[in-house]
Amino acid sequence: MRVLILEKNLILLSRIKNSLGEHEVRAKGDYEGEDVVLINVEAFGADKVKELKEKGAKVIAYCGHKNLELMQKAEQMGADMVVPNSQIINAGELLRKL
Repeated sequence: MRVLILEKNLILLSRIKNSLGEHEVRAKGDYEGEDVVLINVEAFGADKVKELKEKGAKVIAYCGHKNLELMQKAEQMGADMVVPNSQIINAGELLRKL
């Protein structure tokens, strides 16, 4: 599965990538037809979720667990799954559930 990660925090990015060992992962740039996009909506905004969905991507949005309003907005924008940062580090498991 091809995965695009939109994350600015290099430590979190590294932890996410490590959980996706069997997948083809790209972590920079624009959406290029990847199967799934993991997006930090605190860094990129919930509106980006809608843009990605319109292009045909499956989207897993994530942010801090206390940011409930932003999580709700990501759901409203069409995210296939919205999780807190603590769960995104197990991205491989999330992809299996998706």
